[in-house]
Amino acid sequence: MAPTHFDVTGMSGVRVLERLHGAAPPPFALLRRQRAGGHGPGPVEVLFGEMETVRSLDEAGWADASRGPGALALLPFRQLAEHGLRCHDDQTPLRVLRISEHHVLPQEALTRRLGAPVRWQDAGFTTDDAHYERLVREFAASDAARGGLNVLLRRDYTARLPGFRPAVAVELFRRLLATESGAYWTFLVHTGGERPTTLVGATPQGHVAIEGRRVVMNPLCGTYRYPPHGPCTGELLAFLADRKESEELATTVDAELTVLCALAGPGVRVEGPFLRRMAHLLHTQCRISGPSVASARETLSRALFASTAVGSPFAEACRAIHRYETTGRGYYGGLLALMGRDGRGDEELDSAAVIRTLDIDHLGRARLSVGATVGSRSSPESEAAETRTKAAALLTALTTQPPPVASPLRRGPGGDGTDAHGPVHDVLVRRHAALSSFWTKGVSAPTVRGGRVLVLDPGGEDLTALVHMVTSVHGPAEVVRYEDPGACDTLSRHRGPVLLASGPGRPDDPGSPRMAVLRQISASLVRGRPPGGAPVAGVGLGFQLLALAALPDARVTARTGTGLGRDVEVFGRPVTAAFRNTYALTSGPAGAAPARRRDPPALCLGPDGRELIAMHGAAVRGVQFRPESVMTTGGADVLRSLLR
Repeated sequence: MAPTHFDVTGMSGVRVLERLHGAAPPPFALLRRQRAGGHGPGPVEVLFGEMETVRSLDEAGWADASRGPGALALLPFRQLAEHGLRCHDDQTPLRVLRISEHHVLPQEALTRRLGAPVRWQDAGFTTDDAHYERLVREFAASDAARGGLNVLLRRDYTARLPGFRPAVAVELFRRLLATESGAYWTFLVHTGGERPTTLVGATPQGHVAIEGRRVVMNPLCGTYRYPPHGPCTGELLAFLADRKESEELATTVDAELTVLCALAGPGVRVEGPFLRRMAHLLHTQCRISGPSVASARETLSRALFASTAVGSPFAEACRAIHRYETTGRGYYGGLLALMGRDGRGDEELDSAAVIRTLDIDHLGRARLSVGATVGSRSSPESEAAETRTKAAALLTALTTQPPPVASPLRRGPGGDGTDAHGPVHDVLVRRHAALSSFWTKGVSAPTVRGGRVLVLDPGGEDLTALVHMVTSVHGPAEVVRYEDPGACDTLSRHRGPVLLASGPGRPDDPGSPRMAVLRQISASLVRGRPPGGAPVAGVGLGFQLLALAALPDARVTARTGTGLGRDVEVFGRPVTAAFRNTYALTSGPAGAAPARRRDPPALCLGPDGRELIAMHGAAVRGVQFRPESVMTTGGADVLRSLLR
């Protein structure tokens, strides 16, 4: 049955709100969402319906609204198991609100109404700062972090709300409306039933949406905490110039591009970075989009979950969370997803990450999970302070109702807090210009038509963004997994270009069966490539494997230094490149040792004269870095030169 829709004001709005204050109201949700395209917050939506528990999205059986929203899903973090990813299974249910009524109220209908009293007891973090700092320090020193892994590690703030009932949650929502205007979604979801769960939050993180037949994602990373005296332009400029913060955002964008490219046709585009200004802090974020090619349910299922709440590379970050966090996350890090149809009858999807959210059970026990994105250059003290700020941003709004912190930045067209005429705007423009033009300009068709490219998947990473770039700059691409039967013969017989992709691991690891197979394939390709044929190329790990097979003096070393983005020269061309592998290769000066082929590739070495950055020959070539990364300037040109 399609839901009914009402725009209500006056006494009609009062009657709708009265239904929320009973002793046992039916399942309902209150939402204030950012308008499509980022043009400021919308009105308050009130949803009533029936709440169901299902095992998977495939069983959800989404209600088919003729227009407007038809269903609201609450997806717990443990839903990652559907995709074979590691997570603690805490049995948090996947719930779906089948919407039977959809009301639209002006915000003033709630903010002018005094609500139920809110009382807190036994409030505090379950672990102290020292414990969280030890966790950050341990991860930051790990090989995984040095190899470019970023992970959001959580800690929990808990409290009791004596006499809790849904009307108290409505009051918490009202306070958030009054104090936290910068959220992507401000929301309250009450599941109803005998043992209801109530979620109240103001999340800055929109995840995946379908707007006007385009699939949209909003990767967000980087946090500027307002000092006690309020934000100032100088400190904000220092934050925006911090390479660690910009690299974390770029890493998050890369992770989301991998997801989006699987859900969109040609013409994927990156916009930003922008600022998302909230009451106590602000974030940097980008907007990425492309023509939608999947249904709303498939789009949602394949986009689980926001890398902002997990980390990147995604699968490796899930494993790290399973190791460093000892309990399940409940709905934290999961999604709220609203699906229906727009005015033209096309499918519509909007979703938000469940962060900055109170999860309250039927006994009034509340949990607020907060986290910081941790990498190799993280400061334990700074990351602990970030978690405190994120908790305070919500809890202060819910308890004392202070006015929003004033900001010196004028609000831009998208409600993102940018100053359109000042130094902050200029820095954001420069950061945008420093991103890969392939992604910012939205290339939609191959600029060179070559033979079909076979891409070797060495395991451990999603290659969707790389394949998207290969297809755009060269032509059709087909992925061959290293463990496929006959993979070596398939690649060796192929007359067109072959590209060995990147992945995790040490290429000369004697104890790794995977690396043994990859070394065998690489050696076969280097030995057997016919003169004058299409090249075999490699990026990241693929480059390392080819170099070990082609260069007798190539040696594997641990990557030195910190940071993922480096300014290098690739055969005379300056490139800012994303280096993500834990290991690097060293070699003697170019031409110092004969290659194992009669046509040795030219070598490009780093400033120290030893680190191998690239090689280029008629038959074998590659680069140590990732051309598909949004951080790599000219990445499309580099990839094109490898394949032609």
